Amino acid sequence: MKKLLFFLMIIGLSIIWFWPPKEYLIVSSLPLKGIMRNMGISIKEGANIVKEEVYFKKIKYLFLDDRYEPSLTFENIKKVYETKHPFLLYGIVGTPTVKKILPFMNEHSLYLYAPFSGAEFLRKEKNVINFRASYKDEIKHIISYLLKRNIKKISVFYQDDAYGYEIYTHTYEVLKEHHLKISSIGDYKRNTYFIDYAIKQILKTKPQAIIIGGTANVSAMFIKKVKKLDKNVIFCMISFVDAEKLIKQVKDYKNIIFSEVVPFYQDIKIGKIYAQRAKNPSFFGFEAYLTNYILLKAFKKLSFPYTPLHLIYIIKHSFIKGFNLKYYNHQLMHKTYLFIYKNNTFKEIK
Repeated sequence: MKKLLFFLMIIGLSIIWFWPPKEYLIVSSLPLKGIMRNMGISIKEGANIVKEEVYFKKIKYLFLDDRYEPSLTFENIKKVYETKHPFLLYGIVGTPTVKKILPFMNEHSLYLYAPFSGAEFLRKEKNVINFRASYKDEIKHIISYLLKRNIKKISVFYQDDAYGYEIYTHTYEVLKEHHLKISSIGDYKRNTYFIDYAIKQILKTKPQAIIIGGTANVSAMFIKKVKKLDKNVIFCMISFVDAEKLIKQVKDYKNIIFSEVVPFYQDIKIGKIYAQRAKNPSFFGFEAYLTNYILLKAFKKLSFPYTPLHLIYIIKHSFIKGFNLKYYNHQLMHKTYLFIYKNNTFKEIK
């Protein structure tokens, strides 16, 4: 009997060795409806452009809509795990959404690649492989720039959830390092537009600059309302604010700074390739393009034992011409960029 079991085990291993999976399912949960749909659609488009360019027939993407609601993200991931057994999770959008699924991911040894969040806690998760720089990296760059301009009265407007709290916390910490305090704060509830009280609280201290950790629609409304009351304040957008969407809603671009985790796609060769193929090019779409370029190139190098762990090892040692990729602090990218919008294009602040 023992010999028979051993023989069957050898056969099973041989099958795995010579017949790898017919299909690798990559699953993402992101907002394809609701006020955040532009972001989700851009990410989906960026991923699909790469799939067409770096053709790999064994890859299948599954994009699920969660409207940027953590409870729906959890339902999506739980259901797909129980029915389809994904090889890898990719590009979950948002800090509160990722935070919601982490316990389930860890319990079932699921790996998540390139979430669209710069949350610091994701830099401590062994099952998360971040591509983008962290929110802390962005805020350090923003505050360094402001201080060089002798701007020290800095306030924060943020979304009242795990994402917004990251922005508030890191602003507080970085300012403290410079022996400064946050001038004032104001927050709003996710997926709502109730911001008047936050504006009132923030403007009480007459800040010189406001760091914004929100979404595009709310941030645009905030900027337009504040500009009517104070024309001189500088608005600093964190990368999660959809820059292209915001500029369509805000006609006056003066004193708006955009922090991003990838260069402007028209300033780099690989970005121009992406922009030519995208219906509506965006920083988010370009980030998705880059992350999936790395992912599909890594898949082409994948060999036995055909595990996510093996794939992740390859991703961690990937490179893209023109980018300084180095995997440490659980992320590949570490540089952040600052832009203004002028003459119908984004111009980097050097």
